[in-house]
Amino acid sequence: MSTKPNRRLSYLSKKGESNLRYQGAASVDSNLSGEFTAEELSEAMSKLKPGKSPGRDNIHPEFVIHQSTTTSGWLCAFYASCYQRLKLPKTWRRASVIALPKPNKPAEDPKSYRPISLLCVPFKILERMIHSRIEPVVDSQLPREQAGFRRGRSTADQVTLLCQDIEDSFQNNEKAGVVYLDLTAAYDTVWHRGLHLKLLRTIPDRHMVKFIMETLSNRSFILQTSSGQCSRLRRLKNGVPQGSVLSPMLFNVYIHDLPDTVSRKYGYADDLAIMLSRPTWKAMEEGLNEDMGTLVTYLRRWRLQLSVGKTVAAAYHLSTREARRELQVHVDNKCLEVQQAPKYLGVRLDRTLSFKQHLEEVKAKGFGTQ
Repeated sequence: MSTKPNRRLSYLSKKGESNLRYQGAASVDSNLSGEFTAEELSEAMSKLKPGKSPGRDNIHPEFVIHQSTTTSGWLCAFYASCYQRLKLPKTWRRASVIALPKPNKPAEDPKSYRPISLLCVPFKILERMIHSRIEPVVDSQLPREQAGFRRGRSTADQVTLLCQDIEDSFQNNEKAGVVYLDLTAAYDTVWHRGLHLKLLRTIPDRHMVKFIMETLSNRSFILQTSSGQCSRLRRLKNGVPQGSVLSPMLFNVYIHDLPDTVSRKYGYADDLAIMLSRPTWKAMEEGLNEDMGTLVTYLRRWRLQLSVGKTVAAAYHLSTREARRELQVHVDNKCLEVQQAPKYLGVRLDRTLSFKQHLEEVKAKGFGTQ
């Protein structure tokens, strides 16, 4: 593996852009840039699920799953050519988006629909092979507090960890304050130039980084209705593709360098919470406000937007006398909404961690009354 020290990658600023510089560009790693093998292709194809909808090329998963050995060899050679030449078929850059209605939501409201992006099956196979190659490298550099879409980690881990830390504050006769951050369209607003810079810091192979960025460039989508009607082609300038195999990992890379805070962080992809326990309300609120200022500055620098209206704060303690005391945390001189039992990764966490409200909701849902 060769290295070229003191190589500088500079992103010259445009209007309103920060001047970002990275000292020491990534070198070439033969383990990442070698030709794709038949074993890698077979492993990627084994994860395809029959019956899934095709992308714009109308190639169904079954067509690839049941192909012959000879055809697999051709496909592997085609992938190698795409990778070495840094080129992709135009069809692979286009997605069909269908809108599925959310339950119990007004049909006339556009926010009542969940967009599902249908990508080309051959492209998803290529993405999966790339994912398998870079996963060990990327995963080793992600912070422990980020559990999203990582092997052996789950939402239950983060909920358990947060609850354990809150329980520890109870044992220490302290009060715990938690802020649950909400990012507006986090995946859709990833800044490509910033992601490029962070990938070069993370993956020791310039060619691999170039190819990943090539898969993100010149992307477009068509909105398709249930009746078969289609919108005009719309182009995407930022963001990582919804439904892409690589997108969760790329987003983890994009926010892996969150600044240090006094509060402890708990992340699962774009679901982020911070917790701080202190003996007094004043000390806790001062610490949380300072940390929120640090995080907001970071998010703005990297063009991610905090939804202040959906970001909520909650206090956890065993003092009945202070049960109605509300946590005072501000962002841009606006006081964050305080909730008595906010939901984090699907679990309602009330002030004393009794889980009464959560269990009532689960029971009601089980009986079909919610």
